[in-house]
Amino acid sequence: MLRRRKALLVVIAGCMVLLAAGLLVLFVSESKGGKDVIMNEGSPTTPTDSIVQPSAAPAAQPEVGTKVKVDQVGYGTKHTKLAIVEGEYPAEASFALIDAVSGEQVFTGILTDPIQDEASQQVVRHADFSEFQTSGVYQIAVEGAGNSYPFEIGDNPYQAALATIMRSYTLQRAGVDIDDPITGLKQKAGHTQDAKAEIFFDDGVSHKGAVIDVSGGWYDAGDYGKYIPPAAVTVAQIMLAYDLNPGAFPMGQLKLPEGLQSLEKQQSMPDVLAEVKVELEWMLRMQRADGAVYHKVSGAEWTGFVTPDTDTQTRYVFGLTSYGTAQFVGAAALGARIYKPFDHEFSEMLLAAAEKAQSFLTANPSALFRQDPGQDNGSGGYGKTTDTEERLWALAELFRTTGDIKYSDTLTKQFDFLLKRSPQAVNWGNTQLLGQWAYYNAEKTEDQWKVMIRKAITSRADELIVQTEADGYLNTLKLTEYTWASVKTGAANGCLLMIANVMQPNETYEAAALEQLHHVFGRSATGYSYVTGIGSRFPVVPHHRINSSTGVLIPGLVVGGPNRYGGDPDLDRVKDKLAPAKAYLDVRGSYSSNEYAIDYNAPVVLLASFFIE
Repeated sequence: MLRRRKALLVVIAGCMVLLAAGLLVLFVSESKGGKDVIMNEGSPTTPTDSIVQPSAAPAAQPEVGTKVKVDQVGYGTKHTKLAIVEGEYPAEASFALIDAVSGEQVFTGILTDPIQDEASQQVVRHADFSEFQTSGVYQIAVEGAGNSYPFEIGDNPYQAALATIMRSYTLQRAGVDIDDPITGLKQKAGHTQDAKAEIFFDDGVSHKGAVIDVSGGWYDAGDYGKYIPPAAVTVAQIMLAYDLNPGAFPMGQLKLPEGLQSLEKQQSMPDVLAEVKVELEWMLRMQRADGAVYHKVSGAEWTGFVTPDTDTQTRYVFGLTSYGTAQFVGAAALGARIYKPFDHEFSEMLLAAAEKAQSFLTANPSALFRQDPGQDNGSGGYGKTTDTEERLWALAELFRTTGDIKYSDTLTKQFDFLLKRSPQAVNWGNTQLLGQWAYYNAEKTEDQWKVMIRKAITSRADELIVQTEADGYLNTLKLTEYTWASVKTGAANGCLLMIANVMQPNETYEAAALEQLHHVFGRSATGYSYVTGIGSRFPVVPHHRINSSTGVLIPGLVVGGPNRYGGDPDLDRVKDKLAPAKAYLDVRGSYSSNEYAIDYNAPVVLLASFFIE
């Protein structure tokens, strides 16, 4: 049934005309083992008159999707279903739900009262069609506003999108040849020189010019650097998604290209864990003999928009941080639990590495961030001068994995204030929530601490609910939070709400979390789905070197999204003319709003996994 519904969407998409590139959006649907993976290639679309219009609508209508905003992936049959309608309309204005194939009107309703949305500087109303629970492909129509983009209503509308977003990590792998029949990406192994990278500094333990193997892993973003902080929080959130809902990640889900079929996959390891293992193996190579973990790997200069195999400059291992080392501990200790049923040897390797890194942290209690001249000339900084939240996470994961009370004793003596404090959403600079979650779920954690942690997290969830209810688009973001990686932050807030919901079930938490996913997938003030290849209108020129140099738009890349503060020349020229929620440009040069990063994808993977049945 799901596959037939996807086929209907193919028919609709086939009628659409691409304005930006003159290409068709191709919905490539392959079925294996009863699971569908949809890879959308090309540019955002504007439907022509071949898209069915409601019979009552006037001849002249706004372009499809410009005033009626929906989740362009879809809505669960039993979930709350809201569209956002922009503009001024008469009191008691109505909307209609239209079957996108037959053109029949299947549901009608009245728009809510107008809301002045400060973030978008728009007057908006909501169209609530939650009562309608029949599977199919539909559009929302409002007289004077036109139609929404088509979307699915179904029992598992996010299944294909989740697989697409996860699969993008495969196509970000460094050091391997890629020949992918689904996307058409074909490129030679990039940065094989990472197997002989040079240490950039000398501190008495590491020696400048020494050669080490730091090959493999994923490229971090639109550049070719590889960084421990975003790597750690990325793999942690994906493993957490698997831990909480393994049914969302079946075997064969990612349809890995030939040549990248790993031994782990053949040994009945789910695709998601086989892919995450690629990054964990790289992280293990970044640890030195005393347990400390290097900060990053990159060239000394920024590359142009070239394919990875043609960037032949010497690669260097830069920096060393206590907060990155602590994040390494957290991710490795978590991995030791997750991989134990599938690969006992790898599990033991991860735990040993985590304990060695923790020994380094114990011996070096002060925050450490090594910064050498020239370190950031060809790569991102990812700098942070504190490490308390990361040390909390490290100890909590080790305690949960080993049950050794020494980790709990240290944690409660040194970081009890963090256990009680309301957390931020998870990001590369703050892993407090991961630490609280791990300690809350440890078998030997005393009830008093669980009560404190639950109160801290649900208190933050309650704050997010207040913000959501005040926002016309039901977003958790304050005006000041439309900054670098705002889409990631919104999705991560949704994850926090769902973690609170696991601790203390609350329908309001779950509903608000789902609204954040709708924003990611196109129910946004800009009308964009912020994930390449997913939806009807999505980024087509992300700041991404592989895309630019090969001409292949990899589906499933989450971009940064609206950033009212700018940070690149393109966005800086227009940011002051744009509302905070609309400060986004789908142009190559806008790295402050249109670049992808592995840690942007991670909370979307985790959030979507909560809504997979």
